[in-house]
Amino acid sequence: MITTGVNLTLNRASKFRTNLLTCHFIGPIEAATNTEMTLLTWILAHGNQKYPESEQLSLALAKLYGANLQVYHQNFGRWRDLIVEISFVDPLSDRAIGRECLDLIKDIIFEPLLGAARFDHEVYQAEYQALQTELLDLETNHDFQTFASTKAAFFDAPSLQTPRVGNLQELQHLSETHLGQLYQQLINDWRVEIVGYGQSLPADEQMKDWAFPARQPVLPQPQILNQLLAKPKVIEREIVGEQTHLCLAYTLPDLSTQVARDTLRLTAAILGGDEQSLLFRQVREQAGLAYDISATYDSFLGWLYIEAGVDRQQVDEAQAAISTVFAQARQSIDSQLLELEEENEINEQLQSQDQPRTRALQLFADAVFPERHRNQAEFAAAIHHISLTQVQEMLAACQLKVVTRLLNRSPK
Repeated sequence: MITTGVNLTLNRASKFRTNLLTCHFIGPIEAATNTEMTLLTWILAHGNQKYPESEQLSLALAKLYGANLQVYHQNFGRWRDLIVEISFVDPLSDRAIGRECLDLIKDIIFEPLLGAARFDHEVYQAEYQALQTELLDLETNHDFQTFASTKAAFFDAPSLQTPRVGNLQELQHLSETHLGQLYQQLINDWRVEIVGYGQSLPADEQMKDWAFPARQPVLPQPQILNQLLAKPKVIEREIVGEQTHLCLAYTLPDLSTQVARDTLRLTAAILGGDEQSLLFRQVREQAGLAYDISATYDSFLGWLYIEAGVDRQQVDEAQAAISTVFAQARQSIDSQLLELEEENEINEQLQSQDQPRTRALQLFADAVFPERHRNQAEFAAAIHHISLTQVQEMLAACQLKVVTRLLNRSPK
């Protein structure tokens, strides 16, 4: 711990040449909107008071042997997480590049363009316009609109209804002053987790030298348990495009235990993870009712959603076929499919560990969710322990809550 509410985790592993310095700011979901978080990350990534132009910042990174800066945000249920990350290599292995990267990440955080008299308004307007353009472009992205419409209908809390990039409605209500106030709140009040991974990190005393004040962050429980509906919501509208977009979103049971989360992971893989999955084989290959189909989930948000591209004349058949997969899962899943997907999940997890960024993110996850920590052998044993009955029970517990149908008509 650096100070109250500000923590440091280091792993000086020598497995990779790449090193990572990452600073996470964690706050409650209600403290900001997704649109505010996206615009804030774009402004931070634009530059700082030392390098006010993005070209100047890019040149500074290039001089650090091509160091890479990323500023982004993600959500864990009721938690927001803003990340400032620099990855670098140190060809001389004297830690000099690491010290310069540490100084740069501090400048990005403590000397941003927000509030700088010469640059704040100009940069705010430029990034605001860039985000507005991206959100306007997404208005005609039917995959995105299917997801956004489903998410808005699925969740009750406004803070959970928007996609991570945000939306135009939130952007219209965003002000420069409020964004500056939000950033000060983030710097002064949010929980801070600093993570260093790699063999060329600065010395411990330098890694601990941050100007953050002490804080007493109050965070809600991240996990969300959604309410069931007596009857699923149906969203339907016409679009101009080549195919109809269908999405079925299901509420999930209590996922507070690791066994439940592992079972969900395996269930999603069995449903729509690869060419052996039930939805791919039964809906796409055997019935010929989908151009593409997949199953995705978020254990923190407590939902699983099936997305498919279908022909408009077959949308009812495709929806019925997906429902049949759930209803007949007990007969469709055999031990061979279960074992195949178990091995796929274990191998996928193992391969993901061969990336320095994944290792750094795992250090962060272990710091904020220590109850979920386990090594590869423990993960493999847990996945192998999941039974066919547990998967079937997970499928039976999924309750359909929202159906989204964007019905295409060909452009004239």
